[in-house]
Parts: sequence; C-alpha cells; structure tokens
Amino acid sequence: MSAQSQPSPDELARDSVPADSGAVVFPERPEIPVEMKQLDFLLGEFRVEYTNLTTEQVTTGSATCTTRPVADGRFYEMTQRVAVPAPGIVAAYLIGWSAVDQAFTSFYYDDWGHHGTLTGPGWDDGHFKIAGDTAVFGMRHRFVDDYEVIDDDHFVKHGYIDVDGQLVPGDILHFHRS
Repeated sequence: MSAQSQPSPDELARDSVPADSGAVVFPERPEIPVEMKQLDFLLGEFRVEYTNLTTEQVTTGSATCTTRPVADGRFYEMTQRVAVPAPGIVAAYLIGWSAVDQAFTSFYYDDWGHHGTLTGPGWDDGHFKIAGDTAVFGMRHRFVDDYEVIDDDHFVKHGYIDVDGQLVPGDILHFHRS
C-alpha cells in the first residue's frame, strides 16, 4: 500500500473477518487493565453524608452507596440511594478504564432520567478527578467530581459545576465504610 492510499475496510477489520484459511479469527480478550486498581477505594458499602450547595439554603442529607466490580472487573458499578432529604433517588455510575482513550470513563444515570458521561486521567497529586457533560434538571451542565481518600474507611467527593467557565462548588459527599 502506498503512503497516499487508505486501507480498505477488509484490511481494517482483519482481526474479525475470515482469514485466508477460511477460519474466523477474533482478537484475544484483553487482560483487566491494571489502571482499575486506582478505583479500589470505591469498592464496598458506605454510608454517605452529603451537603448540597446548589440550593439557596444549604441542605444536608444521608445516603448509602455500594460499589462492586462488574464485567469481570473491567468496570465498577457504584449505586447511591439517597435517603434524606429526597427519599427514593437512586443514582448509578459505571466507571472503567478506556484503553482506546487512555483515560477513565464514567457513565451516570438515575431514576429521574438524568444522565451523563465523565472522563479523567486517574490520580494526580492525591486527587482522582473526572469531568464531563450531563443532562440534569432539564438542562445540560458540565460537572467535575474530585475524589480524595482520607483513610481506608473514608473518602470525600467534592462536586463542582462549571458556570461560565468558573468551577462553582455543588456538593460535598463523605463516604464512610459500613
């Protein structure tokens, strides 16, 4: 193939199309990314104390959170159940390492119909940050979640909302291992 010509679709899909022998050749299943170890602080059951900074009067509440590995450990599923002051809200995050993007990716959804996708490189200077766009409360927002481990049984998440290019504090959640 010359430097100017593009590979054909058959050449691009070589790993998943019949080989010259007539056998179907598939790529091998990759190992679980070592980067997933960076998320181990999330695993387990937690009680959560949160402070909502987005309302005119600051509100506090409680929740529970359970994080477990799924897809043979290639993703972690974190489910939060808010108990007070708004009972019945269930939010879920599916987070894992993307070898293609060389970053963590997180998919968020809840039982109010909100959803979003956040990404981040992993730990940097004691903080695990992911950021991205979400559709919540009838509008699109850009969020930054900044996690910090306090000790083996306690981590905190500071949530920020991008307002006209400025990060404004949105919430603070303290996760205590149950």
